[in-house]
Amino acid sequence: MTKYILALLLILSGTATNSQIIGESCGTPIPGNQWEIIFSQMINEFRAQQTRTGNSRFVEYTIPVIFHMIHSGQSIGSFPNIQREQIISQITVLNQDFAGTGFNFQTYPANAFIQWAINQSLPTENKDSLGRVKIANINIKFCLAEKDTNGNTLSEPGIERINLNTRGWSNPNIFTTPAALRTYFDGTIKPQSIWNAKKYLNIWISDKNAAVPFTGFSTLPPLSTLPGIAGNGEGTDSTDGIWSYSSAVGSAFIFPGGIYASPNVRGRTITHEAGHYFGLRHIWADGNCLTDYCADTPPAFTSNTGFPVYPLNPGSCSSPSNSPNGEMYMNYMDYSADPAKYMFTYDQAVRMQTAMLNSPLRNTLGTHGLCVAVLGINNESGNIPEGYELKQNYPNPFNPVTKIGFSIPKSTFVKFVIYDALGQEVICLANSEILPGNYEVDFDGEKYPSGIYYYKIETGSFSETKKMILLK
Repeated sequence: MTKYILALLLILSGTATNSQIIGESCGTPIPGNQWEIIFSQMINEFRAQQTRTGNSRFVEYTIPVIFHMIHSGQSIGSFPNIQREQIISQITVLNQDFAGTGFNFQTYPANAFIQWAINQSLPTENKDSLGRVKIANINIKFCLAEKDTNGNTLSEPGIERINLNTRGWSNPNIFTTPAALRTYFDGTIKPQSIWNAKKYLNIWISDKNAAVPFTGFSTLPPLSTLPGIAGNGEGTDSTDGIWSYSSAVGSAFIFPGGIYASPNVRGRTITHEAGHYFGLRHIWADGNCLTDYCADTPPAFTSNTGFPVYPLNPGSCSSPSNSPNGEMYMNYMDYSADPAKYMFTYDQAVRMQTAMLNSPLRNTLGTHGLCVAVLGINNESGNIPEGYELKQNYPNPFNPVTKIGFSIPKSTFVKFVIYDALGQEVICLANSEILPGNYEVDFDGEKYPSGIYYYKIETGSFSETKKMILLK
């Protein structure tokens, strides 16, 4: 806990990190001192509430996303007016990454950060069964918005295609500096296209000039509507959300037919920026061995790139020392290559849950019935099945979690519903378009009584129902 205590002392003494340089792959501003002070107070209260109630479980949120796709008249499937399947793959990435089951999470070394956890006296909830710093499930889910701000059903869920020529906008690729690009989006494009920031996570995607070094930026969660405590880069009703370079969107693994800046693109630019959107800081804290205010993330001397190998740079920081485990390059808040990153930590989850609970532009997200997330569904094999299949859940009987597998041979709209023994709907686990693949969905029956349940999958050409038993 030394790192976290030191962080609070630094905040309160006024020695902030504002003067540090923003990394080259991300254009999100560094939060101000006062923002971090207020946020730390909220985090402390969040933890105190967990202690008072004896409940460390996170609230589950489902956030509707709208992608504003900025183009200059290109046909769908031509850069930067990318295909909807590439957008769907990005939503899949977000749901996997925020559930702790993102691409390559199985490669987490068996001895990763065990000594760091011991040295920092991390509590049980921060560690997994091996004593490692835990890959956390944030309990934040994402879904493509099914309705627009007027309640109309979208022909392409979660997508608004905007021809900049019809709006009289300049092409974002003419701006040659990071400041100019951000200023134009915040001053012109965002205010004229944003959907209600209290209902939707707005993500703008577009082309950019090669001189602009980053591939994404985000606004920070505003922490109050009161004047005088705003930090640097907080979202407003007219600017809140994420921007990403179009060819950094989606996953070349999940949807190989997309347009990507590199074969290594796995959608982690938006995962990274979503971390900022929920209040996370860079893993190296935009300086040499500074703090990101999370006790379970070792300090790093600077950002990392490429494909590092564990342990990376042990001893690169000394106060506190990150020896012998080194730097957490596999954290989404670093700049390592997309396939090399696959984790958030428990303390990062606490920050994000705190932002969702307290920020006036976060705490009503997902409460308006604008979509249903594909909850806990993962497709890791990359293989395309020959036909539809619904598998028997396992374990069965179960208490309280069971896994259900199914196969989809082509892109199609999928509805996946759990029913009780009377045929009444218990929960809808999926109600959206899904790309072809072999999938597995988790059903958590903790809040439901023992008994017989049925799960049913429906597509345009396939329907099947199976029985399962919850036994407590």
